[in-house]
Amino acid sequence: MAGLSPRNQERLLETLQNLLELEATDLQPALQYAAQQIADVLSADKVDVFLHEPDSQYLVALGTNDSPMARLQKAVKLDRVPANGDGWAATIFRNGGRRFSNRLDQDPEELPAVVNELGVHSQMALPIEVRGRRQGVLVACSGQPGFFSEDDMRFLETVVRWVGLVGYRVAVIEQEVTTAARESLRLAAEESVGKLTPRQREVAALIADGLTNMEIAERLVLTPGTVANHIEHILRRLGYRSRAQVAALMGIPDAPAEEAPYRRQG
Repeated sequence: MAGLSPRNQERLLETLQNLLELEATDLQPALQYAAQQIADVLSADKVDVFLHEPDSQYLVALGTNDSPMARLQKAVKLDRVPANGDGWAATIFRNGGRRFSNRLDQDPEELPAVVNELGVHSQMALPIEVRGRRQGVLVACSGQPGFFSEDDMRFLETVVRWVGLVGYRVAVIEQEVTTAARESLRLAAEESVGKLTPRQREVAALIADGLTNMEIAERLVLTPGTVANHIEHILRRLGYRSRAQVAALMGIPDAPAEEAPYRRQG
């Protein structure tokens, strides 16, 4: 905490304590809580936790405090920005570094809409990194020129590390819950399939492949009537009512081993 004023040291300790006590198990509510905490401490009009969304290649404000400026940002669709585009958030995500301006209207590198539509005049931004990987960007904004100090920036530099860790911790919990649910589903499917005879499992697998009774009969060298009997017995043993349920059961994959979550950068 070297370099922080006594007031900001006290604010920092209180903020970190609140973040560490966070017990949320959903990523977005956790990041919204973190953004609100930071906004309250800095008296900022808006604080965003932008995370990278690999599928869309956008930076998405998953965590934002509740304020008029934040609601306006969502209304004008500035809560999603292309990761390969212009503006502070995209540039910091790609290149790292810190940005600080108390006259954002004089900064040609920020998106004009941030100043002209949102009314931001003072802004601080830092990359969010977890385990050496850049995952997003933390941005704090004010509608007043000259609002933030270097002390505020040092405060944000310390807090941003904890925001990344909070997000990572919650994402780990999310993955554990998802993995447990998938494993339970797999075990239940395995138990159900185990109730079938080898021939019934063959028929069920072909149902999952989308084959008709006639096609199954041809594949297994059976009569269509025999196939119909097998299907009737399968439904009875499993307590199912339709072929679609059998197809869904046979389509449940083994639970795959996954890397650590919070993979927001592709």
